[in-house]
Amino acid sequence: MSRVEAPQQPPEADMADEVKSRIYFGSDEGAAAAAAAQEFARLGGDGDGWGNETIDGSAATADEAVEILSRTMSGLQMMNMFGGRKVIWLKGANFLADSPQGARSESVQQALEDLADCLGNLPADTYFILSAAEIDKRRSYFRKLGSVAECCEYTRIDISKPGWESELATLTVRLAKERGLSFESEALDLFVHRVSENSRQIANELDKLDVYLGTERRRVSRTDVELMVAVSRTGVIFEISRAIESGDCRRAVHLVNEQLNRGEQPVAIMRAAIVPTVRNRFTARLLIDSYKLPADNYRRFEAALAQLPPEARRLLPLKKDGSPNAFALFGAARSCGKLKLSKARRDLIACARADRALVSTGLDGRDLLLKLIAMLTA
Repeated sequence: MSRVEAPQQPPEADMADEVKSRIYFGSDEGAAAAAAAQEFARLGGDGDGWGNETIDGSAATADEAVEILSRTMSGLQMMNMFGGRKVIWLKGANFLADSPQGARSESVQQALEDLADCLGNLPADTYFILSAAEIDKRRSYFRKLGSVAECCEYTRIDISKPGWESELATLTVRLAKERGLSFESEALDLFVHRVSENSRQIANELDKLDVYLGTERRRVSRTDVELMVAVSRTGVIFEISRAIESGDCRRAVHLVNEQLNRGEQPVAIMRAAIVPTVRNRFTARLLIDSYKLPADNYRRFEAALAQLPPEARRLLPLKKDGSPNAFALFGAARSCGKLKLSKARRDLIACARADRALVSTGLDGRDLLLKLIAMLTA
């Protein structure tokens, strides 16, 4: 989660000591909505509930968006008829993004500017919360809203970037701890690769595990994950990788055929599931043979990577911040087993040739992938 720096107004226009308006948004819609719900509960927790109102922010047209904003402003300007605190949550607003019913509509832009003016003059004991998936931050209404409200942006983990596994593992461990759950090492690895990067889905899967384990057992095993956690698209990619690593040709072929039949492109499967697996296994085997890296404990493995000489560190897969992607390499190291370096090298060369053939020849992509898998798992 990253907090957006809002433009500052002059001192005389500062908000009260307690923030009265908060906006939660971002590509991780689940996390933004959860944070908004938590704030709504906090603000309304000591009141009688009569002043609390949730307004559905889903609009199909620009006219509907303007109507929703008008209703929101009317609610904000009206005092609580029973006295005390009043809290309004504009929930799941879909008209702040670059869309026909949102930022592209001049009437919606003007209504959002009016909302910002309204938030700058809220009655005493009136509080406002807005949650949304995306906001077009280029628009003037965003800057104006940011000057009268605290804006919190929640960004989804980018699984196309190296190092996403460790970020997702950290998020999973934190959310699991909130539920009193902990993971065995292999269980966490499998969970991270089965779920998507959406925090809402992660929370849903953890809730399922929470109910399944009951009150007596709170440590999640690999078997628990296999039984209870649904496989996302990211998870399917991981399952293909695991089948190749374990030499299970039949399962790898089944999973690849399944994805191809669903319309997935052969080159996408190659570069998401096969290339990283083969490359990491070659690197792990080379480093284990050359520097005796321990493959039985993640912390020891991570510490050993930090001690490698510069020429060896150049082989390591990197995260987006430039640090070694120890999580992915450790998984490859654990799967190496009796794999010989010569076989790992042949696999890497075969993988490069197949990838080149996919993009530069007219050969059948399915046939290329299945032949490669047969060779990799032999």
